[in-house]
Amino acid sequence: MLFYNRYAFLADVLIVIAVGHKLYGFERPLLGHHAWREADTAAIARNYHGGGMKFFYPEVDWGGPGPNYCETEFPLYSFGAAALYGLAGVREWLGRLLSLAAYAVQLLLVYKIGRRLLTGGAALAATFLFAVSPIGAFMGRAFMPEAWMLAASLGAVYFFLRWLDGRRSSDFFDAAACLALAGALKLTAFHLLILLGLLGLRYARRELRSPAPYLALGGAFLPAAAWYYHAHRLFEQTGLTFGIWVAGDKWATFSTLASADFYRKMLTENLAANVLTVPGLTLAVAGVVLLFARRSDFRFKLLAWLGAAALYLLVLARGAYEHDYYSLPLLAPAALAGGYAAAEGLKLFRRNVAGKAVAVLVALVLAAAVPSFTAKFRSFVRVNDAAARAGAYLNEVDTGEAPIVTFNDGGPQWLYYCGRKGWILSPKGPLAEDAKLLAGLLDKYEADGARFLVVDMDYYGLMSDDVQRYLDDAHERLTLGNGFAVWRL
Repeated sequence: MLFYNRYAFLADVLIVIAVGHKLYGFERPLLGHHAWREADTAAIARNYHGGGMKFFYPEVDWGGPGPNYCETEFPLYSFGAAALYGLAGVREWLGRLLSLAAYAVQLLLVYKIGRRLLTGGAALAATFLFAVSPIGAFMGRAFMPEAWMLAASLGAVYFFLRWLDGRRSSDFFDAAACLALAGALKLTAFHLLILLGLLGLRYARRELRSPAPYLALGGAFLPAAAWYYHAHRLFEQTGLTFGIWVAGDKWATFSTLASADFYRKMLTENLAANVLTVPGLTLAVAGVVLLFARRSDFRFKLLAWLGAAALYLLVLARGAYEHDYYSLPLLAPAALAGGYAAAEGLKLFRRNVAGKAVAVLVALVLAAAVPSFTAKFRSFVRVNDAAARAGAYLNEVDTGEAPIVTFNDGGPQWLYYCGRKGWILSPKGPLAEDAKLLAGLLDKYEADGARFLVVDMDYYGLMSDDVQRYLDDAHERLTLGNGFAVWRL
């Protein structure tokens, strides 16, 4: 108990430090890493707050003057932020606070899972590696539901492991409830059924002869099934979607899995730089090697978890390639493997000179994760606030709520900070070169109520001379510079 309490105390201190560190840049606009996704989530929360808190009708800003009801994931996170808005007003840090609370739960669950599977030292090292994950830390304070999804996923694993140890029905149903929440927030969380199935077949075959486990896990699908059926009906009515069922957008294709670039980016950018850091990935690989080399009670459980996460990444190869946060399910088992390797290496300090050298090397690798993490995390929270400045300017020029057209990288953050609904034009097509095509779209949107065009200066420079001349000849330019340009249509 003395050793347990010592490790628990150190884990508590680590969690407090990790959570406190995420307050860095807490008040900044939602214009850092993944600004487009944060803006969409925040827009839904703001539209809930201003639109009567109609839970079953999440509304985005893009798609026209509205209402823009959209096929989204289960919007509990945005609805929770909107409920806080009702108490304290529209303040983005309230949404971040919801994520931060879930991040604290994640850290606690990683430690508790580590204590259940490994030694106290290994659990503490795993919690440390989890805490210094750049993308894990960023998502732990981002205005996005990923923090809740990951916390619920870890809860499902923790309670299932407790059920395997004690066979208490309450633990099994708690695991099913956590899985239900995680799967509703993100359908991809249901990949955990691979892990739960493998563990059940290995350790609980007698219990699997009863219908109760199947009924409980089947029930975990019901909230997700009900919501996504309803959400798809919204898509059929409005044509607006987050692309939940778009196969080419997220799921693996043969060309993706056969591409060397996919594995290069996943290893060197997603895993080594964003998810684990290079020191963390080094320890995780060492942990996997040790797990294969040594027999232990926890070897199958941890390797099964790593295998389920790896299979998930391969199935959602396109999503994982494009968005680093798709790799989050790999973070916890990889951190546990790395924590196991770190603890085993540090133990060698009590042995001969060679053992002491290995232990010192392991300690240096652990310490090296901190500067790697800090540099990447700071780059994630650094903002380009041109959209916020454009919104402030536009709302000085016009205090109304007329729809607008934005020309940017395809993200909704310009609409969000302008406080308007409207349309997004992307420079990825021919619009930046074809003045006639752009004129036709602007005429159409103007007929639908649009009154302003707001352009990201990063993409204004991509416009051809003909397009730039058309804008100035056909519309009234109000400002150009300082990161944005505005025309009155």
